[in-house]
Amino acid sequence: MLNEFRQDLVSGEWVLFATNRAKRLGQGQEVRRLLQPRESCAFENPEESGNEVVATYLNKTGTDWIAKAIKNKYPAVAEGEAGDMQQAGPFNVFEGRGIHEVIVLRDHERNFYEFSEEEIVEIFKVYQSRYIAMLDHGSRKYTLVFHNHGIQAGATIQHPHSQIVSLPILPPDVERSIVGSENFYRKHGKKIYNVMLEWEMSEKKRIVYENKNFLAFCPFVSKNEYEIRIFSKENYSHFEMISPELFNDLGDVLSVTFKKMGKALDKPDYNFFIHTSPISPTLLKAHEFYSWHIEILPKVATVGAFELASGMEINVIDPDEAAEKFRNVK
Repeated sequence: MLNEFRQDLVSGEWVLFATNRAKRLGQGQEVRRLLQPRESCAFENPEESGNEVVATYLNKTGTDWIAKAIKNKYPAVAEGEAGDMQQAGPFNVFEGRGIHEVIVLRDHERNFYEFSEEEIVEIFKVYQSRYIAMLDHGSRKYTLVFHNHGIQAGATIQHPHSQIVSLPILPPDVERSIVGSENFYRKHGKKIYNVMLEWEMSEKKRIVYENKNFLAFCPFVSKNEYEIRIFSKENYSHFEMISPELFNDLGDVLSVTFKKMGKALDKPDYNFFIHTSPISPTLLKAHEFYSWHIEILPKVATVGAFELASGMEINVIDPDEAAEKFRNVK
């Protein structure tokens, strides 16, 4: 089986080859097989379904679990350390190694559209806990937390679950953001995210919701229809370092945003992910120019040939109108 990162000679971007993931449920199978009833769901009782549980998180009363971190049976990266970069002819390659966990959420039927503020707080605390648990792993230049909901978003199991993967390389999208943010800081002496948030708050056209510590808005340059980004107003660079007192406001902004999105767009499938500062020790000063944030992408459009051929997105929805649509939802 092929499990390897390969770097494109022209663009410098990395591609991960993980052929074992072709075996997972849903790959080449009928969509109806993804709609598993509770009694036959592999995530309803992860241990009994043969999953290796690495951590269990209980509710506040200790009477039931709210999330379980399990090893992914079909990981994008094989468990272990990637070692140093190697050469394959003129190409740079890394072993496809790291850690790939699935964070199984308790309720089979409910997802972020229905979760309360308190439930979202507990889930994001689990994300932070698993992120911190991976920090000492050798293959960990970057750790990515993401969530797929629905078939159009790439979810192969209906039961709500998130994923966390440690990587030996910096993902291309993150690298572009890091480099662009640092270049702006060096040129202007300002943090680009502070400039962006200050402008959004002054314009007020694209704001979906805000509270004391967080702002949800449709970006001025949205790549995707109805895209939403959530930033801390304090502009922390590392997700794992956010203080406990911020979690309630984080739960509030996410709960309100998902409910607005669900009502406005009739609960579409969606992806969301956390972008945070890389772990690399060379970027310890990233707090000067980078901010961690959440990106929510409802699946309401199909990528066409123009996007694939040009690498440039076509967005048919004005972000001002998208935000207004969300704001008007009660």
